[in-house]
Amino acid sequence: MRHAWNRLIRKQWLIFYPLALAVINAVVFLAAYAAGGQALRWSEFFAANSDRWQYARDHILTGFALTPALAAAVFAGLVVCVLTAMIRAPLFRAIVGPDYPLAPRTWREAGRLSLFYVFANLVLWVLPLLVPADSFVEQLAAMVALVVAILIVFADYVVVFEDSAFLPALRRSVRLLRRSWVTVLVIFIVMQLVYSGMHRLYDLYYQGADGVSILLPLSQVLMESFVTLLLDLVFIFLYEQIRDHGPA
Repeated sequence: MRHAWNRLIRKQWLIFYPLALAVINAVVFLAAYAAGGQALRWSEFFAANSDRWQYARDHILTGFALTPALAAAVFAGLVVCVLTAMIRAPLFRAIVGPDYPLAPRTWREAGRLSLFYVFANLVLWVLPLLVPADSFVEQLAAMVALVVAILIVFADYVVVFEDSAFLPALRRSVRLLRRSWVTVLVIFIVMQLVYSGMHRLYDLYYQGADGVSILLPLSQVLMESFVTLLLDLVFIFLYEQIRDHGPA
């Protein structure tokens, strides 16, 4: 954590990468939200955006019918995966390098990273939403998703820093994890507690207020972007340590 914090202090402008991605996510979600026929009211939109996966379960994935809202959501998801790759690849290099690159190194890298984010979002978020809510199967799916998230935690870093293809990056992530699984597990537990606490805190304001001030979603975006950046700093530093010290 000390080394990761030192990198953050030296590279303060890193925060703009996750901030840009957070803004893109909100704009893309707005398109899916509008396609679902929801009234475009300020408070309702930001409350839905705060828990977009629950919104998808309640309003988009119900009935599994091909609706304009589902088509818009699928298209929005693909757009987000591509833009995530276009932003996070230069973010990773900005963390370890002296400058602030604005794009992935190659289109091949962007394509591989986009494919990984499509896979990760499907397995970690979409598939658990397809099982019945408040059931044992839902709890089991959540646990499986958590295990998969831990196994592939280094995969996107491997794609960028080792010029790896999609499947080899997944295998490489599992091999790297074997050498530091306890540390990764502790980080994941802390991460879950932080995100859960933030979500509950903001949900109280979204559900309890008659109207939402613009400062509330702005503060949420800033906080979530900062936590995401800090996690990337920690995981990239851990990845470098594992990669550079002994075979994996």
